[in-house]
Amino acid sequence: MSRHINHDTGMAFSKPHSRNLRTGRRSESNHYYFLTTAVAGRRKIFTRQERAHIVLDAIRWMDNANRFGVDAAVVMPDHLHLVGRLRERTLAEVMHTIKSYSAHRLSAAGVKSPVWQAGFHDHNLRDDEDYRVKVRYVLQNPLRAGLAGRVEDYPYLILPDWWVMPD
Repeated sequence: MSRHINHDTGMAFSKPHSRNLRTGRRSESNHYYFLTTAVAGRRKIFTRQERAHIVLDAIRWMDNANRFGVDAAVVMPDHLHLVGRLRERTLAEVMHTIKSYSAHRLSAAGVKSPVWQAGFHDHNLRDDEDYRVKVRYVLQNPLRAGLAGRVEDYPYLILPDWWVMPD
């Protein structure tokens, strides 16, 4: 991390870089991960259905191509969360594919480049409890943001097979 000075307080602070997100990253096949990436500048570009569906299509393709088994995903206005099992690729390859495919299509649809911030955050899910906590976090993200009253009402998500819809 580079050191910067806050000119208001005169105190030094560390400024994170995307390369620091790679420190300690391991891509282990058949392990479950929680992944997050954000839109460049945290612009709220996924408020339109056709844009959010471009990202969901990329995620579903990764699942169908046996690269990342998606259990849960949510496209928020300015970021994306995924939970699933890494299959035949690395985490970097999975995120690169999702981001490059969607960025190309979003740019063609008029979204200003760059679409995505560099890098992504990953968390290796260690056990069933860690997995359940992260899936709940992903699915409840639109509720916390006030974008839906119920998980099932938010249109830009992928629910896990085991998610039970209320009657």
